[in-house]
Amino acid sequence: MRDIIKKVPIPTAGVALGLAALGNLLQPYAEIAHIACGTLSLFLVSMLVAKLIMFPSMLRADMKNSIFASVSATFFMTLMQLAGYLAPVAIVPAFGLWCSAVAGHFMLMAWFTMYYIRRFKLTEVFPTYFICYVGIIVAAVTSPAFGAEAFGQGIFWFGFACYLVLLAVVTTRYIKHEIPEGARPLFCIYAAPMGLSLVGYLAVMPDPNPVFVAVLMALGQLMLVGVVTRVPKFLALQFYPSYAAMTFPFVISAMALGKGVQALYAAGFSIPALPVIQALIAVETLFAAVMVSYVFVHFMKFFFGTPKAAKAPKEAPEAPAVLIAEVVE
Repeated sequence: MRDIIKKVPIPTAGVALGLAALGNLLQPYAEIAHIACGTLSLFLVSMLVAKLIMFPSMLRADMKNSIFASVSATFFMTLMQLAGYLAPVAIVPAFGLWCSAVAGHFMLMAWFTMYYIRRFKLTEVFPTYFICYVGIIVAAVTSPAFGAEAFGQGIFWFGFACYLVLLAVVTTRYIKHEIPEGARPLFCIYAAPMGLSLVGYLAVMPDPNPVFVAVLMALGQLMLVGVVTRVPKFLALQFYPSYAAMTFPFVISAMALGKGVQALYAAGFSIPALPVIQALIAVETLFAAVMVSYVFVHFMKFFFGTPKAAKAPKEAPEAPAVLIAEVVE
């Protein structure tokens, strides 16, 4: 078991986040799916906590890499989601967990800013920066469970402002510098911030602006299309921990489309081709479920299978060593 725990990478938290969000997405269809996804998410979180206890030096070493350091925010985002799972049955401990997760995310954000932003290098910038700064909007999404919508509104605007700044910075990095093979699946994270912003906005705003909702929804779908067209190339790669990026972005995109349509309909807007859009929501939900399941299975094979070392891609000598993962046959 020690050998298994030792192999658990920080991006495992990203898969846990995808599972927790998928459970919320599927809850209207089947409560058993909600419970199952929450349970699996908690299992992955437990594995990360076990590694923190048993091998703290390994996690400290990982935090010296900008990708893993920023991805670690998914741990706190997952705890916020799981607090929402717990709230209906135990509101006090759930609120304590939620507050701790929000505080932890802000502390990580402050540390990341001091450690990486202060000595900024464009080559160290990846879409995972969205996770560190924009991911806090998950606090807005989950705030209604604790009657903290006013706090959630401030969180939303903070995260959305960070997104507008980072979108330009991250895109500039993609234009100017080659992306290491092990980091290429991280491009999928591009699909997450716009959808997360929309879901967060609708969760905390009592009277959402229909135009703003429509714009976020349309841009989110455009981002999703741009990402999905590149997914086959990412799936053709050998396994890397960055596979975790192919989970939450697809879940939150499907959720954003569904909630956006509901908000516009509630505001009295006529939605053209509604049956087609409803079918699209179903397709995106199914796609998200398939991708989360696919990535989860690959992580399980990585943990419990017999791996061999993968070689660093020749075209990207700057690839962080921690991204040259073990490959599952």
